[in-house]
Amino acid sequence: MSQADDRSTRGAKRARLLEEAAKALNSRGISQTSLAEIAKSVGVSRAALYYYFEDQQDLVFQSYRRSCEMMARRLSEASHAGGDAMSVLMAFIDGMLTEGEPEFASLSEAAYLRPEQRSTILGLYEALLASIAEILQAGARRGELRPCSAGIVAQAIIGLVSWIPMARRWRSSQALSHRDMVEAIKTLLDHGMAVERRLPIEIPPFDFSFADVRLDRVFDAEALAAAKQQALLASASWLFNLKGVDATSLEEIATRVGVTKKVIYHNVGDKETLVVECYRRSFRMWEEIAQWARTHDGSRLEAFCASMNAGAEASLREDLATLSPLAGFEALPTEAQDEINASAVRLMDIHLEIFAVGQAQGSMSATNPRAIVAIVPGVYQWLPKWFDTFSSEERQKAAREVSELIALGLRPL
Repeated sequence: MSQADDRSTRGAKRARLLEEAAKALNSRGISQTSLAEIAKSVGVSRAALYYYFEDQQDLVFQSYRRSCEMMARRLSEASHAGGDAMSVLMAFIDGMLTEGEPEFASLSEAAYLRPEQRSTILGLYEALLASIAEILQAGARRGELRPCSAGIVAQAIIGLVSWIPMARRWRSSQALSHRDMVEAIKTLLDHGMAVERRLPIEIPPFDFSFADVRLDRVFDAEALAAAKQQALLASASWLFNLKGVDATSLEEIATRVGVTKKVIYHNVGDKETLVVECYRRSFRMWEEIAQWARTHDGSRLEAFCASMNAGAEASLREDLATLSPLAGFEALPTEAQDEINASAVRLMDIHLEIFAVGQAQGSMSATNPRAIVAIVPGVYQWLPKWFDTFSSEERQKAAREVSELIALGLRPL
């Protein structure tokens, strides 16, 4: 074998290893990703794996770098193909989500990396974000797109692309094909769900005070203990979103809440139990929001957008933070997976009911409502991961901005 052939073989094997790593990282998270299983799936020994990667951190780093470079390449190809801003965005979506293409790793645990690796990934990601934002801004200047907060919408677009590998793993999405979900993203970004896109949308605020301790129970030991646990789960969810589950220690969470690690073990359990409880709390809150939206008196478009707005607001508030299900779901205990999947199915059913009435009412439009409901969380579930990159103004308007994106898309009004 010539040196060129040998390099080609090694390059192909490294690419296959990164493809398998992406699938493992997305489904099980870093701590449950087995280097031995990845090596076995590609037909190399674990010892040979270290020829390609220094250690697990390097494997994660190279997986994330591959994702960033893939997105940057697809965006560049879409831009060079020509066309207006919407055409470029649609080509980028198609390029990233072509059926049968290798899965790419969601950038859910960048804080796990060594400082120099993390700096590289953040630099690549921020350059990608700036490129998408420039497409949005230039499109608005030329009248090809409606004006929007480009930084927030650029994050939402990357969030939608990154959500698809996760959405495929949910029981509520099993009836959908990959193409169904890709077309739903394109529909959402193009013209949203509103039939009358020029009409103002009234989005009622959700009352999150249900999570507070009522005045008549301030001396109730049971109520206070429950409130403290909710505060602990919100703080844990916030850090898990911002840094990733594996990059966040129980010590950090304990320090943030002002307790000891022993208190967390006593009141909740170990880290795996804490993650499960964060998910349970999050899905309970999302169901509470969905039931409220279902009973809202306004149009079904407003009800649907209000549900998404409240979900986005909760995810972006430190005192309420819900845990975004971006990676590692399959590492949870089977019982917890079943419970969460059952909640996801209920959420799907409630929002499909809202959609069906909205279509009959004439306020909502979509050829595949189930696919829209499956992908729409990707618009805002990604945002808490990059909260530190938002300006104070963007933080204030993010929930409303993504709600308008869902309703109106990006076409000029």
